[in-house]
Parts: sequence; C-alpha cells; structure tokens
Amino acid sequence: MKRKLVKQGTSTLMVSLPSKWVKSNALDKGDEINLEQKDNSLVISPNTKKLEGKKEITIHLSQDNEHDLKNILTHIYRKAFERIIIKNINPKAAETIRQVTKDLLLGFEVVDKTNDFCIIENISEPSEEKYEVIIRRSFLIIKEMHTILEEDFSKGNVKRLNEMEELRKQQDKHILFCRRIIVKEQNQKNPILEWELLTFLMHIQHKYYYLYKYAFENRYRQDKEIDKLLLTLKDYFEKYYEAYFQKDIKKIHQINKLREEYYFGKCFTLIEKSSGKKAVILSQIAEIFRLIQVGTSPMLGQFLDISHYY
Repeated sequence: MKRKLVKQGTSTLMVSLPSKWVKSNALDKGDEINLEQKDNSLVISPNTKKLEGKKEITIHLSQDNEHDLKNILTHIYRKAFERIIIKNINPKAAETIRQVTKDLLLGFEVVDKTNDFCIIENISEPSEEKYEVIIRRSFLIIKEMHTILEEDFSKGNVKRLNEMEELRKQQDKHILFCRRIIVKEQNQKNPILEWELLTFLMHIQHKYYYLYKYAFENRYRQDKEIDKLLLTLKDYFEKYYEAYFQKDIKKIHQINKLREEYYFGKCFTLIEKSSGKKAVILSQIAEIFRLIQVGTSPMLGQFLDISHYY
C-alpha cells in the first residue's frame, strides 16, 4: 500500500491513514495513535487505552444457528457488545448481516469482510446523553404513523406502505439502541420499568404497521365509523405521549378511566355489528387502544410518588 506525502506548513509532511484500518480500530477525529520508529520503519498502532474494556464476541455460524442470525445479532447488540466477529459466513449470511446492521444496529458498520469472515463494530454510536432525544423520536414516529394511517383511511387511498415500512425500521433501531443504553448504564433509574415501556412502544408501532399493511393488501375503502374511531385513538395516544414527557400521573389516570368508553365501549360496539375485513381492521384498532392503556403501567411505576397525592 502506497501513500503520497502532503506538505503542511513549512516543514511538516502528512500522510492519510487507510480508511479500512481507521474503521476497524474505531478511530475518529481527535483520537490518539501510537508512532514507533524501528530502524527505517515507522509502526502506527491505535492507542491501547481506547481499546481497553471493549466487549467483543465471536459467533461461529452453522446449519443450526444460521436461520436465527438476525435475532442473535440484535440480542448481542443490546447486550452492549462493541465488536462482533462472525465466522463461517456464506453469501446469504453476509447479506443478512449487511441488512441487519444497516436497518437495526444504530452506530455499527461492517468494518472487515472476507468470503467466510466478517466483523461488525461500533464506530459512530450516539452517546448515552442522546437517550431522551431518541426515546422522544420513538413516540413521534408512532404519531407520524397514525397521521399517515388517518389521512389515507379518510381518503380510501392506502398506498404508502413503503413509508410505513421505513418508519417501522427506524423505530426498531431506536428501541434497540435505548435497550442497549439501559444495559450499559448500570446505575439507570428503574431499568426494568423503562425496558417494559420500550416494549409497549415497539408493540404499538408494530400494530400500526400491520394494520396499515392489512388495509393496503385488501384495498381498504373509506369508512366514516373507522374515521371517527381513529380521531379518538389519536387523542388517546396524545395523552400517553404527554403523560411520559410531562411526567403527569393525572394523564395516566385519565387514560385508564377512558378504557371503558374507548376499548370496551366504542371499539367493541363497532366490532359486534361488523363482519369480514372491517371487523379485522376494527379488532386491530381495538388492540392499539388496549396496548396504550396497558402501556401506562410502567409509566405509573416510574412516576408514582406520595407527593402526587397531596
């Protein structure tokens, strides 16, 4: 490998480092490297302090575990490993690794690859301080999905499945990252309750996606009763969103009180008098209502304080 020297100032010569080497050692602007002169040679190596404590794991693919590769990678990621080495890969596994890394492993990239060997490494993961920003984005993605669904259902023009699919991928990536931070930050307050909340956010978002997908595949036509129910659902989730970010325990009580009116009332009444595809869609909407209401439980556990009752 050859590199040209570039003059900087009056007496300094500079040379660029190979990008592959930089990525494989997780180096970035401002990091320190070691230079050691040996006779006429100059040995460049990463700062060992930067690499200390880096969690690394090696996976040996086989016929038994290859079909679970996606789940294996996402579980390793959220267990806060920094470097994943996968051996015995084939072209199909290599494509799965590339797709999973791109779609779900925020901050990770494939930094080295041969015909039967691959390394995935954390090179640009957001800092732990971004947790609140990213969890807010997770709530906003659900609101964005609801807006798309409500608009398209009201027009009887359900054609934005690709957009919903992209939002689902973004959400899954954000939820995985937040779970990873919970594992990394051992002193985080209420980690079990926060993990549970993330699970409900993921299930709510998935239900929106599969509701839209069913409508798309079955050429949904506008229905005024469903339009009205979606307006109610929008208000219900807005209370959920405000409860979390305003730390408002009263909003949680409101959501639980409205369960009888929304879930057991409006939803069940419409389902009872419907049939076919409309009944399927109504059942999925009812499930979103249920997930929001049950999803208040981890919030309540986090916010519960005797001071709220005085």
